[in-house]
Amino acid sequence: MAPKKFWLLILVNISIILLNFIIFSNAFLGLSLTEGSTLSMTVAWFSIVASIFSFFKLNGKLLKKIDNYALMAKKMNNLDDCVAVFEDAIQNGDVFDKDILVNLEQIKRFKKKRNTIKELLLQKFLSKELTYQKFENVLNNVEEVLYLNMRSILSKIVAFDVEEYEAWQKNGSPKNKISEEKIKMYNEYINFVKNATQMNEEILFKLDKIIFEISRYNSIEDDEIKEFPAIIEIDELIKNAKLYK
Repeated sequence: MAPKKFWLLILVNISIILLNFIIFSNAFLGLSLTEGSTLSMTVAWFSIVASIFSFFKLNGKLLKKIDNYALMAKKMNNLDDCVAVFEDAIQNGDVFDKDILVNLEQIKRFKKKRNTIKELLLQKFLSKELTYQKFENVLNNVEEVLYLNMRSILSKIVAFDVEEYEAWQKNGSPKNKISEEKIKMYNEYINFVKNATQMNEEILFKLDKIIFEISRYNSIEDDEIKEFPAIIEIDELIKNAKLYK
């Protein structure tokens, strides 16, 4: 079990114990299960039942959550699935948490930019028109690449042994060839996640440029779309991203 999860379990159980101490200790509320008013005994019994329920519910949830996202990651099919797995993968301070939060924000920003582009296009075209559909294809390709990128990121996070890496960071790794190779491998995982996240950022920036270019024109011809600088750039990024896994 990861140290952070271990201490979280300890904190949860200590909190339950302290709450019951405050409720039943004569130094504080001093409630009793068998003595006192009907109201005070009801509160005391309710506290016991609530404590038992909380103990099993919270401990069960925390233990079940351990590495559960590794199984979830195998069932992803779209960006919404990625959101669920990213949120489950956050471990309160480990090496990938910052990148996970960035990716979650990138998904929100993509959805907002996609909606903005569609709204701009619908001001100029009908959804049935070829020009609109061509832009729609671009957005679909972008979404697919972001999804593939984030799925690759999650596969690296799942494969990464956070406990061993953090222990080595704290205490130092043994000085031998295997350890040196492992550190090199861990660094490759970390660099992949950061580079893939940066690639997502570049793709989102190209969407900003598409928004700007669409807003400049009152009308756009079908054959002009492929000449948009942002479209050319994003096509190139998409090709590179599909090779980067």
